[in-house]
Amino acid sequence: MRIEFLTQNDSNYILPFFEEFFRAHLGKFEIAQVSCCRAMGSRPRLQLARELAALYGPVGSLKLAWRILESRTLGLLPFSQGARRYFSIRQLCRAYGVPYQAIGNPNDAEFVRRLEDRRPDVIVSVACPYILKRRILSVPPLGCINIHHAPLPRYKGMMPTFWQIYRGERTVGLTVHYMAEKVDAGDVLLQESIAVVPGESLDALIRRSKRRGAHCVAHVLEQLQSGSITPRPLDQSTSTYFTFPTLGQIRDFRRKGLRAI
Repeated sequence: MRIEFLTQNDSNYILPFFEEFFRAHLGKFEIAQVSCCRAMGSRPRLQLARELAALYGPVGSLKLAWRILESRTLGLLPFSQGARRYFSIRQLCRAYGVPYQAIGNPNDAEFVRRLEDRRPDVIVSVACPYILKRRILSVPPLGCINIHHAPLPRYKGMMPTFWQIYRGERTVGLTVHYMAEKVDAGDVLLQESIAVVPGESLDALIRRSKRRGAHCVAHVLEQLQSGSITPRPLDQSTSTYFTFPTLGQIRDFRRKGLRAI
C-alpha cells in the first residue's frame, strides 16, 4: 500500500511522530512521499511568535528557540538510519530513504497533479495546516485519514491537548478518522486515550501523544490494507470546538499550576 504523508515542518512536535512511525512500522508500507508544509501554514509569523511567547513565557520561549536553532543547524547533517535522535523531518527521511518535499498549499493545482502521478492508495495528514479540498480528498482510492489528538467530536479545532488539560481532563484522546471538507468531521476509524501524568508539561504530553499516535495510524493503515476496518460516524450533537487560547486563558492555565514546558 502506497502512502503519502501531508504534514508541517515542526521538529518539536511532529518529528516525534515520524521517528516512531519510521522505526516501528516503515517496513510494512511503501511511502510515496512525505510532503511538508511550512509550520502553521499561512499563519502570519509575527502573530505566531506572539502567541507562542504568551503561551510558553520567557524561559519556555528560550527553550523553544534553542530547539529551533538545533533543528536548523544539526538538521543539515547527514545522519544514518537508526541514529539515537534526529533534528528535522527532512533529515529523518533522508536517513531512511523516504522521498521528501517541502511544499506550499497542498490544494494548489500543480501539487495535486503531481500527487495524482504518485498514485498513493491513502493520504495521511499529520497536523497538515491546511483544510484539504474535494479534489485532493478524492485522489487516493482508500481515502484520506487524519490523526487528531482529542476524543472527537469533542475538542475539535486548534491545540486540543492544551484544552483537554486546561479543562481538567485526566486523559487525552487520540482519534484517527477519515477526512472531509469540514474540519474534524469524518467517520472515526480508531479512538484511544492516554493518561495525563500529574505534573506533566503540555510540551511533554504532546510529544508523548504524538509517539503513541504513530502506532494508532499504523494500526489503521494495516486494517485499511486488509479491508478489515469499520468506520463509525461521529455524533455531532456532542461536538465542541476550540481556537488558540486568549491571553486571559493562558494566564488562567498558569494559575492552575499547569506548565507549558
